[in-house]
Amino acid sequence: MEPLITIRSTASNRVLQIGEPNGSFFPVELTGYSITANTQLWSEMDAPDLAFFFANLGEHRAPWKGAITWASLEGDLGLSVTCTALGSVTFQVKLRGLPGAPEEWSVQVGIETGLGELERLAIEAKGLVNANNAI
Repeated sequence: MEPLITIRSTASNRVLQIGEPNGSFFPVELTGYSITANTQLWSEMDAPDLAFFFANLGEHRAPWKGAITWASLEGDLGLSVTCTALGSVTFQVKLRGLPGAPEEWSVQVGIETGLGELERLAIEAKGLVNANNAI
């Protein structure tokens, strides 16, 4: 997978990567601390919405109160982002696969990063819309 967006933990080896759309879907992969999970998101609906979510995060230059959240249309990916007064940003990531099936699965982890990373993520997220429009 060629990642467009990479959220790398500053506290562990956890990484969330969101890849370039391929047809009607784009891949999402979570790795680190003995976890490997991946799913596919619907690019036509989720890519522009996710890009907008990251653009809004990228506008934050100072800590904020509460959580900023986003979830894909099918619930395959959920993000809840908080920031401490010192600028430590935590992404609570929930990945789901086979929603509604007897073998449905889910993984929920935290990924800690810094406030200064949000602008980079917003820039990377523009690639979701650009790649989606090229399809």
